[in-house]
Amino acid sequence: MATCRTNDPYDIQMDSASEDDSTMEIDEVYSSETDSSETDDEIATSKEQSADRIWKKTAFKPHLFSFDDTNAGLSSNINAMKDATPLEFFQLLFDESIVDLIVEKTNKYQRFSNNNTPPSPSSHQAKWTETNRSEIYTFLATIMLMSVTKKNKILDYWSTDPMIITPIFGQLFPRDRFLPLLKYLHFNDESTLVNDDKLYKIKPVINSLRKKFKSLVIPNKNLCIDESLILWKGRLAFKQYIPSKRRRFGIKVFVICDCQTGAVLDFIVYTGLSTDIDLDQTLGKSGSIVLTLMKPYLNKGHSVFLDNWYTSSRLFEKLHELKTGACGTVRRNRVGPVKLDKLRKGDFDYNNTNNLMVLKWQDKREVIMLCTIHKPIMIETQKSDWRTQKLVEKPECIVHYNRNMGSVDKTDMQISFVECLRKTIKWYKKFFFHLLDLSTFNAYILFKVKHKKSIPFGDFRRELIRQLIESYSQPRRIGGRPITNDNPIRLTARHFPSQVPATATQKNAQRDCIVCSRTNRREKKRKKTRYQCDVCDVGLCVIGCFEDYHTLKHF
Repeated sequence: MATCRTNDPYDIQMDSASEDDSTMEIDEVYSSETDSSETDDEIATSKEQSADRIWKKTAFKPHLFSFDDTNAGLSSNINAMKDATPLEFFQLLFDESIVDLIVEKTNKYQRFSNNNTPPSPSSHQAKWTETNRSEIYTFLATIMLMSVTKKNKILDYWSTDPMIITPIFGQLFPRDRFLPLLKYLHFNDESTLVNDDKLYKIKPVINSLRKKFKSLVIPNKNLCIDESLILWKGRLAFKQYIPSKRRRFGIKVFVICDCQTGAVLDFIVYTGLSTDIDLDQTLGKSGSIVLTLMKPYLNKGHSVFLDNWYTSSRLFEKLHELKTGACGTVRRNRVGPVKLDKLRKGDFDYNNTNNLMVLKWQDKREVIMLCTIHKPIMIETQKSDWRTQKLVEKPECIVHYNRNMGSVDKTDMQISFVECLRKTIKWYKKFFFHLLDLSTFNAYILFKVKHKKSIPFGDFRRELIRQLIESYSQPRRIGGRPITNDNPIRLTARHFPSQVPATATQKNAQRDCIVCSRTNRREKKRKKTRYQCDVCDVGLCVIGCFEDYHTLKHF
């Protein structure tokens, strides 16, 4: 006989009674619980829905929704671009409107801060001049360049120590200009702070990027949703702890990606009860996050892949009603009263309703899957068994899940190699730098899809930095020590004397000896020589001066 523990059809427990008897008795349960005011049509609909949710083992044939992939790819405005450069793709996301917003709010915050606590006349902050669009673009390029040449302290980028000197940073920014810019960097109005909005300080940038991410890419059929964690160990009300992640503490972000291209389509920052989602009480927070991220893509025939934090029978039924397929790992307590056999390694068992299939496969550990788009069959993978050399077989849903689910983790991995994140006491600045990395990665994906060529992400990023510097860097200096022309290569590389090459007017050309004219060890004098060092490009007397120049720091 069948018994019903609660009014929820997913909590019905079945025993060994026949299928027909069980179905009849479940119908009786629902009939007895139906309000007398319900019509016959409503009662019939309720019976039909409950019958659809009975777990049984039959030949499961998933109902697949048609998907129109003719428009999938890039948006029309990107397709109209010809020979677009990395900078042009980056500015589709980080456009002048965002940069102008940063300029406005940074200048405003500097004035607000100085009104509250005026700096001393001798401090560098007293010499502040308002920033502009070109300077902020150069600032972003400098931040990205710092992740390419990583150093222990931020002051090391302006060090004149020959062992760690990097002249490019002194050419882009004086140290005493870069540090105040970093200090006053702001993205919203501090004077109208909204205490209830935990993301207020970074909200304009988040809203702008989310809108652009969704508008620039028309996704393919398969999508995946997963969480990402931005490292943060300081005080923060919505800081999360996820022990399975490499960076266990931080800001949790729910991300939806296109599985084919890897492009980030949207994201939601988790802030606890105030998380910006359309909450559905029947699905809970995890299911509501999925429906919020999937909102623009429902009723179009997409398939979404999820992990066990999101997956539930209720959510998959809801997605199926909205013409969206789903597949994911699932926790035992989220699939209802399903009895699955104990298995040997490599075997699988399944149960199904009219729309759902729950499948258990025994690998090293048992794996339980819930899906609406796959058949309960085994298919070959691209891997072979090292003992038998035969292709390994796995259930179809697991093979497709492994193939499509890793897009968010792959994005995090590629960004981690060149990320801009630095230690800071302001969480919103660190999160802004993560958004900068995310925008750079999406620009890289757009560049690859548009030009149909694959280049390493690091190479794309360096070219983007170069173009930003060439387009926006201005030759100006505000204070700071001059960069010395001392080249540390003269003390480390291999050097050999060579004759000064002849010119059109001089057959035996000569140059001034740099040691004789600048030495501190003896009397200075101007002396001509026919020899030079090609590597250092300086004239040197071949006897004495050549050796001193390449072995003494202070010759």
